[in-house]
Amino acid sequence: MGGAALLFVLITWQVAAHGPLRALDERLSHDMAQHGAVPSGHSVSALVAVLAEFGADLGDAVAVLPPLAVAVAVAARCGYRVRLRLWWLPPLTAALALGAVPALVAPLKAWLGRPGPNGAPIASGNGYYPSGHAATAAVGYGAALLLIAFTWAITRPPAPSEAPTAASGAPPTTAPPTVPRAAWWWSMAVLVCLNAGVGLGLVRRGYHWPLDVLGSWCLSALLLSCVAWSMGRALSVNRPAPAPARGPQPPRASPTPATPDR
Repeated sequence: MGGAALLFVLITWQVAAHGPLRALDERLSHDMAQHGAVPSGHSVSALVAVLAEFGADLGDAVAVLPPLAVAVAVAARCGYRVRLRLWWLPPLTAALALGAVPALVAPLKAWLGRPGPNGAPIASGNGYYPSGHAATAAVGYGAALLLIAFTWAITRPPAPSEAPTAASGAPPTTAPPTVPRAAWWWSMAVLVCLNAGVGLGLVRRGYHWPLDVLGSWCLSALLLSCVAWSMGRALSVNRPAPAPARGPQPPRASPTPATPDR
């Protein structure tokens, strides 16, 4: 995640210093943005505006909180049921990551005070960089998808990594659960599509500059790396091995009485 941190610092510096990247960003936004109310009718522009508005609304906390809450609850319940030692770590980290979004975004907005694309004056102690909607969507949906992959991994039957040997008589050990590669790819594909829709919607509707969205994505990548680390930590600690089942014991042979010597 060092690249995301470096890119975030570069973008923040360009926004704060009114650098050439900020000038390019504003020119690009003026070419893409469409201010004002959503046009009525059945034209292509009306459809694009409706889709852009819908994408921007997906970054609202009202839309992000329900799926994340469900993912947190399901992951915690499944982890507890399979007796995972650190079952609480990924759900807690995901909730803290989303809670850290306003704690990080609000001071940056107040410090930079960047005006919005529509040129409207900003309130005191507020600004547009970075985008709170983009960061909320990236962290909320990303954490939810990571928790889904985590739940998938811990609910799969454990694969035996070592068969018992007749000499030792030790029970078979189980390999630590891992997230299937297909789950990772599907999670990343859905996450990219969701965030692309939110980011394009925010820029198209004139709610944010493109750099506002890009900076939020870099910040979100740092927070999501903490969630991914918590998953890896929880999965690396094996669940307690189940006690071997005791079958019916064979009847013991009665000792034969010793014959007296004659």
